[in-house]
Amino acid sequence: MLKFLRQLIAQHVLLKVSSFNAVGVGVRLVCGLVTSKLIAFYLGSTGMAVLGDLRNFISSVQSIGQLGISNGVIKYSAEFKTDKTRLQKLISTVLKVGFLASVFLGVSLFFTASVINTQVFNAKINYTTIIKVFAVVLPFFTLNALMLNIINGIGNYKKVILINSITNVAGVALSVILIVNYQLYGAMLAVVLSAGIGLLITLSTVFKKQRLFRELLQEQIDGSMLKRLASYGGMTLFSAIVSPWVYIAIRQEIIAVDGLENAGYWDAMLRLSDYYLMFATTLLTLYILPKLSAATSKREFRAEVFRFYKTFLPLFGAGLIVLFFIKTWIIRLVYSPSFLDMQPVFIWQLAGDFFRVASLVIAYQMLAKNKFWLFIGTQVLSLSIIYFSSVFFIQDYGFVGAAMGHFLSYVLYLLVLLLIFRNALFGKLC
Repeated sequence: MLKFLRQLIAQHVLLKVSSFNAVGVGVRLVCGLVTSKLIAFYLGSTGMAVLGDLRNFISSVQSIGQLGISNGVIKYSAEFKTDKTRLQKLISTVLKVGFLASVFLGVSLFFTASVINTQVFNAKINYTTIIKVFAVVLPFFTLNALMLNIINGIGNYKKVILINSITNVAGVALSVILIVNYQLYGAMLAVVLSAGIGLLITLSTVFKKQRLFRELLQEQIDGSMLKRLASYGGMTLFSAIVSPWVYIAIRQEIIAVDGLENAGYWDAMLRLSDYYLMFATTLLTLYILPKLSAATSKREFRAEVFRFYKTFLPLFGAGLIVLFFIKTWIIRLVYSPSFLDMQPVFIWQLAGDFFRVASLVIAYQMLAKNKFWLFIGTQVLSLSIIYFSSVFFIQDYGFVGAAMGHFLSYVLYLLVLLLIFRNALFGKLC
């Protein structure tokens, strides 16, 4: 049986990447479980809600610091990996422009920290110092993220998984120290400092490439490369900026209607969702996006989508069903018995995440083929549905209503994508 499984994995690249990815995700999952347990024990559900606002804010700013070009970097790294000259121009341009942009953004954040504190945290507690620390760390995060995008794009997914695994272990060690000693303030500090740790680990793994780095420093910023990446920046920036603020707005609605504690239960579910979605989202980034970027026909696009649906999606769906039936045990393991009130949110979040993954594999075609306006249009539709439906359901169902809105938005999003790509997925092939 084991021999058969090894042969099956060796013959199917998607399963091969999935197996390596599972190891990395497993490490990240264990690390996440440790930090979640600490947060539940030391901070409770109210602390979970405050950290949710911080994570959404950081996610938005990090994407701005990278100019939203991450997916474009993966695409063109994959496209130019056999052309050393163009690849070096791409890498040099990406790292220099990303660093300069994030330095400018970091300086802006540093000197407007008090204003941001009021907007994000409603000035309930003064976290100005946390925001200033994040402003200093931001350029390091940007360099690390862009370097990983490049390594991923050229197909070295094993190295990406290794770097991320080491970074996660180092991050959880830092979180343990800071949360135990400084509670909520320490937890927030751990979130913003983890970016700097990531860059140190990435640099240590590519240290032997000193000659390449010297050559890259001598390269000029290439205008044609910037032009190629610009539309990707527009696509990703829209989603990356707007989406976190939509979730912040939904969280504030839950707090207003259902209280801060229940907002923490919703955040706890989002955190769990992030854990199991790692298996899907990292696989999509490591394998699907480069494959779709390299595809030159509808036949190849269709083949990749249906291969994903046949190999990964059934396993993912089965895993979600198992999670639903052991939800009580999961809550006790990851959080504490005091979080058992979050059980009603499970079915809606799990069902919504299944449709989310099913839709993302198609949506990545818009990124891979640079379909700017189509991507923006579908994102506006999706985010509008999730916000307005969540606000509507929250009035009657409290924090559970936010998960109901999540489910509805991704069902409709998948239907819209199937309609848009119906010819490529179901039409006749020439």
